Amino acid sequence: MIGGLLLGLVCSGIELWVDPSSSESGNGTAERPLKSLGAALARAGDSASRIHLSAGLYQGPFRPPDSTEIDGEGAVVLFRDGLGPVLAPRGRLALKHVVIQGGSLGIETAADLSLQDVGLSGQQSLGVYLHSGTLVGERATFSAGVSEAGGIKLEGTARAMLAGCKFEGPYRRAIELKGSSGMELSDSVFEGAVTGVHQVGGRAVIRRSRFSGQNGPAVFCAGGSLELVDVDVYGHEYALQCGAGAVLRVLRLSSVRAERAAVALSGAIGRLEEITTVDSGSFGAIHLVGATLELRRFRLQRAHAYGLLARHSSITIADGAISDVVDSEGSTGEGIHLRGSRGSIDSVSILRTAGPGLLAAADSSVLVRDLLVESCGWGGVVAESFARIRGSSWTIRKCAAPAVAVPEAGEVDVDVLFSEANANGAFWVECARAAKLRLSRAFGDGLEKSTNACADIVR
Repeated sequence: MIGGLLLGLVCSGIELWVDPSSSESGNGTAERPLKSLGAALARAGDSASRIHLSAGLYQGPFRPPDSTEIDGEGAVVLFRDGLGPVLAPRGRLALKHVVIQGGSLGIETAADLSLQDVGLSGQQSLGVYLHSGTLVGERATFSAGVSEAGGIKLEGTARAMLAGCKFEGPYRRAIELKGSSGMELSDSVFEGAVTGVHQVGGRAVIRRSRFSGQNGPAVFCAGGSLELVDVDVYGHEYALQCGAGAVLRVLRLSSVRAERAAVALSGAIGRLEEITTVDSGSFGAIHLVGATLELRRFRLQRAHAYGLLARHSSITIADGAISDVVDSEGSTGEGIHLRGSRGSIDSVSILRTAGPGLLAAADSSVLVRDLLVESCGWGGVVAESFARIRGSSWTIRKCAAPAVAVPEAGEVDVDVLFSEANANGAFWVECARAAKLRLSRAFGDGLEKSTNACADIVR
């Protein structure tokens, strides 16, 4: 539990009580509390201190000295009118059971910061800005005051450990990491942010957390290391978007109604396991450009246009299913589309696509084993424009075109094909355009309908 890591800043030092309803003659004891937080901080001077605040409004700004702990009892609000931070501590600070309102920033610091049951709201720029040091937060709530605000920004060597936190409202970036900063986030909720976590460099780990929002990606990473475990995303432009230099590890990610794609990788390296996507947008469930992807144990359902689209990428795909792929006009939709890509596909089912089940083009090369394709509109497997598909153990049935089609200089070599109830037969080869097909051990119906003048067929 992060609670066990919260900074025990005051093992010794002075202890003061503050009550805004008390008289001016208080001396800071529990019986005679001081009237203002400013007076308590002045009384503490440069000494370590624990300050107890009774319910009330406390107007800042405040500059607590190093090793200060502030603990609220009841509805305690620290606020500031105008610009600048509400709290700019001069060293380590621990806050418990308080609300921080207003200011352009809630807290700005370069030292260790602890937040327990703390709320931040109404900041014009940022809730927490950490230049260095470690932020430890448990059950903190961040509420966006304006749409361009951010919740937490980490830069330099700053670190954050956050658990049970909530980010609500239209944050542009609820959490932002830059440089070599790092974060571990668990059991947290993001509601309404444009981007939940935006990471450039550094390392982030996100566990057991939920995101819902629109416009931007729920999680973005470039040039850093990102790990997701048990993450659910509803809406957003992308559930997960990674750019150049990102190294990604995902275990159990679900995405529902991504506007463009559930997962988009460009120049990134990713390993994804136990992935579920439903109703992803026109860029496909998974969209790759110049990426390296290992994808295992997945279900991609009702993607618009593409289940998986890979351009100039390297793929290793195994143990999954793609189903019900159709574009917005209902005319096409491809289970897997490869262009200029390399890799392997093992033990995958592709069901009910408006277009082809698997299309390889533009000099792609792929090894496909243990493939099931069923009820695909433009055929089961298509290789064109110098693409090469090799494989074994394909079952292709109920497609509204040949099971295997090889137009314009494509090449297919498959051992064991079972074809059943496919329109126009088991295969079609464009002989006049240098297409090639080598088929060993073909079974099922429709073989007599197939064009085989330039194909090497062993039945």
